[in-house]
Amino acid sequence: MRWAADLSPLSPLSSLSPSPQGFALLVCLVASCGSSNGGGGMSPVGNVVLRDANNYTSQSSLNIPTIQTASAQDLSISWTGISKDLLCHTAASIDNVAFLKIGNMSPSDIEAKLATGQLLSSEVAIYRELHTASAGGDGGTAATSTMLSKLSYGTALDPATDYLESTTTQYLLLFTHGTTLGVGAQAMTFIQPTASSQNTAVAAPDACASNVLTFNATLSTMPVSIPVAGPWKIDWSQITKDNFGNTLDFSQTKLDKVELAYFQSMTAADLQTHFLDIEIDATSLYTVAVPAGQKYVDLAAADADGGTAFPGFTTTGGTWAVAVLCSACSIPAPIVFALLTPS
Repeated sequence: MRWAADLSPLSPLSSLSPSPQGFALLVCLVASCGSSNGGGGMSPVGNVVLRDANNYTSQSSLNIPTIQTASAQDLSISWTGISKDLLCHTAASIDNVAFLKIGNMSPSDIEAKLATGQLLSSEVAIYRELHTASAGGDGGTAATSTMLSKLSYGTALDPATDYLESTTTQYLLLFTHGTTLGVGAQAMTFIQPTASSQNTAVAAPDACASNVLTFNATLSTMPVSIPVAGPWKIDWSQITKDNFGNTLDFSQTKLDKVELAYFQSMTAADLQTHFLDIEIDATSLYTVAVPAGQKYVDLAAADADGGTAFPGFTTTGGTWAVAVLCSACSIPAPIVFALLTPS
């Protein structure tokens, strides 16, 4: 499904400043950016009600490579070696390069926080970035390399003061598709300033070749019954937790899209095994936008790319599933993914 094609470890940073303060979660990898208040508590409006027991659960971990470099030196950064993204799909264009300086944490601490969406704004000391199209010069050709000192956000990064050897500070480079803060990460690497190193060149490693992401999904064994003849009003107001078990707050996590997919000749076990490839495996895919604040949609309004209207549950011999997504969260990975049983 479409959500799996655009993975990012950053949640939206609309309030980010050169010294970031004030946004709740900086990083959510495959988490759904949940928060402290529950999502349920209201009466369902739809006739097909999704509950926590119907939702999938997941586990993820990161193993981010590290490149040692000279300390306090300007570095040349290249990303031409990125051919596969974190999902081992063909990488999209690299439109933004970001630098994060994170204090008082080990690399493994950062990996654990990134994997579950728990890195806080107060833990990021410096954020700088470069839009590659702007850096590519005239002619519309995006840059494929840059210098560390060219990254900025309000002020430019100064390697002499911002990139120093430390046993308690970590430095992370993110390579993303698109320039919207927090969306579209294709690859990432730690860079480590080391006094004994003379290296001043960073070649971004391919995320798939580096086996950066491990992600496992477990689908619910409780599919939701949906009437073949309709109505098909899907309601998720009773969902209280995201796929990682974090409490879900609908006021913070804006669910704005529903996708309905059919997988010919595939079982639930097949979908679980190949969960990160289901955008490729879907035989049919229908989408409907969710009005702001609404916790239900009518699938009768869903259509496929090109405007083909959803014809109903007329196809058999495969598996139907529905996903509810937050396009402004860290990734378009579903907050809710449930199997459907037309009956």
